[in-house]
Amino acid sequence: MARNKLVIKYQDGRIIKGWVENFKSEREMIIIHPLREYSQEEKLEINLNELKAIFFVKDFIGNNKFQKAKTFENYPPSTPTMRHIVVHFKDGEKLYGTSYSYNPNKNGFFVYPIDSMDNSIRIFVIKNATEKIEFP
Repeated sequence: MARNKLVIKYQDGRIIKGWVENFKSEREMIIIHPLREYSQEEKLEINLNELKAIFFVKDFIGNNKFQKAKTFENYPPSTPTMRHIVVHFKDGEKLYGTSYSYNPNKNGFFVYPIDSMDNSIRIFVIKNATEKIEFP
């Protein structure tokens, strides 16, 4: 079974890195296998409502010099299936990307970074951690 690397960000600011094997966005819980520096437990069961977002990443190190996109100016226009989206989180952070799965009636949705250099492959945003969603 394929294991996806992820970084989980809680609404209170905590972060956990680890792996998930079978993520289902419609579930209320996620079971992850955390890296040892975050937990000695083999598995952690986490309620999605505690989270801000789940970042499915290329690697755990990332690039601390990378500046995330804060505009759509240098990126292709959105299409009917992949719309530009700006997610305003309750903590003040903004996430710029594209989405084709946004549904205001669901608990969360996927956002894809607009910059191919971003360490995130996709991000599952938890709706109750957001203040506002824009489609520019």
